[in-house]
Amino acid sequence: MPRTTFEHSGSFRFRLEPLSRTNEVASGLAALVHDPAWALARQWQFGEFAGQDAGSPVLARIEGHNTLVSAWRPARNDGASGDPAAVPAWVPYDPASGPLDALVESGDDAGPDEYLRVEGGAHFVRLLDQAGLSSKLPQVLAEYRFAEMPTGAASLVTLLAPRVPDAHELAKDLADGGLRVPGLTAVGERWLAWWRGVTPPQTPGPDAFDPHHFEHRSDFSFGDRVLHAEEYLGDGLDWYSVDVDPSGVPAAAAPVRSFTQEVVPSTVRFGGIPADRFWEMEDAQINLGATDVSSLDTGRLLLISFAEVYGNDWFLFPLEVPAGSITTLDDIVVTDSFGDTHTVERAGRDDPRWNMFTVTGTDDGLLMMPSGQGAVGDFLESVALARDELANLAWAIEKTVTLRGELVDRRERWLRNAPQGPPPNDIGSYAVQTIVPDYWLPLVPHALTANAIRFALVPLVQPGAESKPVGRLLHTDHWVHEEEVPREGTMVTRRPVVARWFDGSWHVWVRREKNPGGGETSSGLHFDIVRPSETWP
Repeated sequence: MPRTTFEHSGSFRFRLEPLSRTNEVASGLAALVHDPAWALARQWQFGEFAGQDAGSPVLARIEGHNTLVSAWRPARNDGASGDPAAVPAWVPYDPASGPLDALVESGDDAGPDEYLRVEGGAHFVRLLDQAGLSSKLPQVLAEYRFAEMPTGAASLVTLLAPRVPDAHELAKDLADGGLRVPGLTAVGERWLAWWRGVTPPQTPGPDAFDPHHFEHRSDFSFGDRVLHAEEYLGDGLDWYSVDVDPSGVPAAAAPVRSFTQEVVPSTVRFGGIPADRFWEMEDAQINLGATDVSSLDTGRLLLISFAEVYGNDWFLFPLEVPAGSITTLDDIVVTDSFGDTHTVERAGRDDPRWNMFTVTGTDDGLLMMPSGQGAVGDFLESVALARDELANLAWAIEKTVTLRGELVDRRERWLRNAPQGPPPNDIGSYAVQTIVPDYWLPLVPHALTANAIRFALVPLVQPGAESKPVGRLLHTDHWVHEEEVPREGTMVTRRPVVARWFDGSWHVWVRREKNPGGGETSSGLHFDIVRPSETWP
C-alpha cells in the first residue's frame, strides 16, 4: 500500500512498498501462467510442436578394441645403405615401464657430468653421516676416487672432488651387485634409489637423433602396423608426430584387447552456453548478445547460432584408453530417456576427406602415444644456426653451454678474453681479416651434386682466438644439410625433463629440441681491411 510523506516544500512524495500476502516463496518461484492454453497455442503457431523426439541420452554402451605398442627403433638415416641388415633392430617396449619420450629423445650416453658426479658423491657422504658410518669414508675414497681429478679454476667441482667419491663409479658397482667396501649395503640401496631419480638412465638405448638434421627419426610397432616419425622435433610425442609406414615390417604382433564399457553421457558445457533452468543465473563473463557482428561476419554468426540454438544438443561421455595404444570403436549404442536405442555412426564415414585426429595412412582409430610431457628445465645448451649473406657463410653459434654443471654464456666469456685490436693511429692499421668471436663456428658449403650442397663445420683460423665447439650438440667434423639452415634460422637446444608416470615413478632425461630461429645475422667478418678508412673522394 502507498505510504505518504510530507515535505517542508509543501509537496507530497509517494513511495510504493510491496507487501507479501503470505509467508512462502514457492508460488513466486513456480512462475505460474494465468492462461496456459494461450501459451500452448502460441507455441503451436510458431511450429514448436513439430520438432523431433527430444529424448535425452541416459546410457551408452561402447564396444571396441585396443592395439598396444610393442617395440620401437631408430629409423634408418638417409645416409644409410639399402642393406636390410643396416636397419636397426626392434627394441621391446612396455608402456608400463615409462614414457616413450625418454627413450626417443635422450640417447645421450655421455653420462653424468662432473658436477652431477660430485653432487652424487656429496650425497653419499651425507648418507654415511646419517647412518653413523663416517669412519668408512676413507675406505670409500680409496676405492672410488675420481680417476682424473678435475682441475682448473676454483669451483664447487674442484673443491669437492678430492673429498667425495665418484658417483658414477658408485652407481656402476651398485648396479652390478654391491660396493667394494663391506657394511654399506643399506646406505648403498638408499643412495642408488636417489641417484636413479636424478640422473638419466645409464643405458638409454639406441639414439634416434639425426645430427645432420637435428631431428629424431624413429619407428613404432603397433600390431600389424608400423608408425614412422620422420621429422620429430623433440617437443613431445603425439598423434600428429607419426604417419603409417606402408612398407614397414612390424615386430612381433602385439595382442589385441577388446573391451565393452557402459557410461553415462553428460551435457557439453562451455562458456556462454544458455542456462538449462528457468531461474538459473547465467554467467556474465561471456555475453554473446553483445558481440559486435556485421552482416558479412559468417563465422561469428554461425558460432553464436550454434551456442544459442544447438549448444544443449551435444553430449559427451568419458572413455579411458591405455597409453601407447590405437583405439578403434566398433559399436556405440545409446539409450535415451524413452527407452529407445540408437546406434551412433562414425562422423564422416561416407566422406573420407572429412576426418579428425586420425593418423595419416589409417582409416580410423585414436592414437594415444605413451608420452610424458613433464616439467622442462632451463637450457643446458643452445646453438643457433643462421645464414650470413654478407660473408657468404652459415654459422653455428654456440650461445650457451654447460661446463661442470654451470651454465656458461659464451658471449660473456668471449668479451672477457677477447684479443685487443691494434691501437688507433693517424695513418690507420691494416688487417688481413676481422676477429670473429670464438663461439661463432663457420659452416662452409660443400657441393655434393649439381643441385645439392651441405654445410660442413670447419675451424676458423684467426690470430688470438680458436673457434671450436665445446658443447655436446656440435663436434669438430660436424655437417648439416642445407635445408636445415633456412633464412629464418634454427635454434637447437638441450633441456632436462622430469616426468611422473601413471604408476607414480619419476623419469629424468635430457631432451634435444629443434625450433625456428631469429632470422639472418652478420658476423662482421671482412678480409683485407684498413681501419679507420677515409671516405671516397
